[in-house]
Amino acid sequence: MADLRIDIISDVVCPWSYLGYTRLKQAIDQLGDDYRIDIRWQPFELHPDISPEGEDRESYLTKRFGSQERLNEATHALQQVGIENGITFNFSEKDRLPNTKLAHQFILAASKVDLATPLVLALFHAHFTLGQDIGKKAKLEEIALSIGMQDNDIQYAYQEKALTIVNKKIARLKSLDITSAPTYVINDQYMVHGAHDPEAFLKILHDIANKTPTA
Repeated sequence: MADLRIDIISDVVCPWSYLGYTRLKQAIDQLGDDYRIDIRWQPFELHPDISPEGEDRESYLTKRFGSQERLNEATHALQQVGIENGITFNFSEKDRLPNTKLAHQFILAASKVDLATPLVLALFHAHFTLGQDIGKKAKLEEIALSIGMQDNDIQYAYQEKALTIVNKKIARLKSLDITSAPTYVINDQYMVHGAHDPEAFLKILHDIANKTPTA
């Protein structure tokens, strides 16, 4: 039996984080019962400069990409990759790009009750497919309740302690020169960057498992 702990450094507004997990999950599903997988979600801010109220997605990303044309090209390419991986990326002129600090606090709270992965996936779907503003407290609470979190879990997400922990995690990852999402740290030793295809992930996991003592 091989144990693999996978720390996923990601942001819920990072499309490649969504794609990366989808592909990683396909690889994990192929590993079989001889592997115990422990996934931990770690916070990364793709757009740390965004105001707490969020910003208009199109305006913000047009500045980042340099032109509307380049943003449109990148959006179309992303949608095509999404289709190939079973993900629907919907974008409209009304979309908001949220500040995700509070979402990370919710994910931290969810991790305490083993609901982090369901919450992250629900947030990805809400943001990218449904076009919902996951920076709003009411929307975060609605999604959290929908995946089984309780009121006391939600209250923990709002505590100063949760904010402090998230900020410390973000600072620590920066100190390790982790500057892009998604990044995966496996068994605290092996770092993998990017949304690899399932076959590549499968090989990576096999190779690491073979270097790791079995239980």
